Amino acid sequence: MTKRQKLAIEASEKRQRLNELLALDELTDEQRGELDTLTKRMQQIEVETRAAITAEAADEAEARGLFGNNGDGEPAEIRALRGKVRTGGYVTAALEQRAAAGAEAEYNAAIKLPGNKFPMSLLAPPEERAATAVDTQTMPRRWLDRLFADTAAMRIGVTMESVADGVASYPITTAGASAAQRAKSQAAADAAWTIGVSELKPTRNTVRLVFNTEDEARVPMLEEALNRDLRMALTEGVDRAIFLGDAGATGTDADIVGFSTATITEHEITQAEKVTAAGSLAPFMAMVDGIHATMVEDLRCVLAVGALRLWGSTIANAAAENETVLQFLKANGLTCTSRGEIETATLNGDFAAFVGRGRGIEGAAVAPTWEGGQLIRDMYSGAAKGEVALTLVYLWNFGIVRTANFQRVKFVT
Repeated sequence: MTKRQKLAIEASEKRQRLNELLALDELTDEQRGELDTLTKRMQQIEVETRAAITAEAADEAEARGLFGNNGDGEPAEIRALRGKVRTGGYVTAALEQRAAAGAEAEYNAAIKLPGNKFPMSLLAPPEERAATAVDTQTMPRRWLDRLFADTAAMRIGVTMESVADGVASYPITTAGASAAQRAKSQAAADAAWTIGVSELKPTRNTVRLVFNTEDEARVPMLEEALNRDLRMALTEGVDRAIFLGDAGATGTDADIVGFSTATITEHEITQAEKVTAAGSLAPFMAMVDGIHATMVEDLRCVLAVGALRLWGSTIANAAAENETVLQFLKANGLTCTSRGEIETATLNGDFAAFVGRGRGIEGAAVAPTWEGGQLIRDMYSGAAKGEVALTLVYLWNFGIVRTANFQRVKFVT
């Protein structure tokens, strides 16, 4: 059984237990804790499932290798081809203004990507292998990468996915029929049924860094670490733009409309209410509509750092349990995480929280990344100074397909 199949079974079991808990009229503290644990695990399963899908070919090839069989299935072939390709092959092809050739061309054909495109999948973390006795160079124990690549956007419920060339289209039913009881021989009334389609075109984003050839020779695995850094910078930049939006540099057709600027329901907390328990809880309770959220536990909340610090240091009820506003919110079923750089203050006009209402949230907001990117290794422009530039150009977009699943909280006067 593959890891993806195990995750699917675990997700099914967790989903069944979630439904059992959600069907209860009242929850005990122990059941609330279990619900919180299940919700967090389901979010992690989504991340692990995407990673398992990407790595499935490699896992299958490795499993066959344990039994002395190199494998003859498509996943094994792709794994074998990936081991032969070199980033330099794509760079050379780009410099000569031609499609990739040799192993690079075979790999692109296997994953159904045009020969003039760079496979973003090559930026996935390399397989870790133990050093052997013949290793003679000094190897660092591990790299401490500068960015955390997990995304708050995924925690709020945004679906991350890879798409092929072309316009990404997301249809949604916007109106339909309603069931109604009818008397004998009474005809059912006609109902309007309409759909909407969100079309997302690729927009360009670029990450670039420069390193010295001396450092490359002195520090083993430097370029691999820098490639990881590019990938994490890509992830962090996409995540930040999903919240803040990005006007871009290529015209309004390439603008990213983030949660801060999107037309979604906004709840307000006054300056006086933001330091009270009831006033802080009220906007989140208002998000429970019995459709997209049946209880506060259905809300996926990402707090601005300023709101987290305010509510984590403000006493909600000093005369009773001396708990903070944040503890009060959690005791009432609201579990939140935070994300830096989406808002840092708690003044009038600042955002406090962005919330995904969890029922039916899969696909309600999407952030597609187009598979064909460009990784450019430029050793010529800075040759006089011994510099090498790595540039990653990638295409992506963000769209809210069903706005009803997302809301926000804002501090006002």
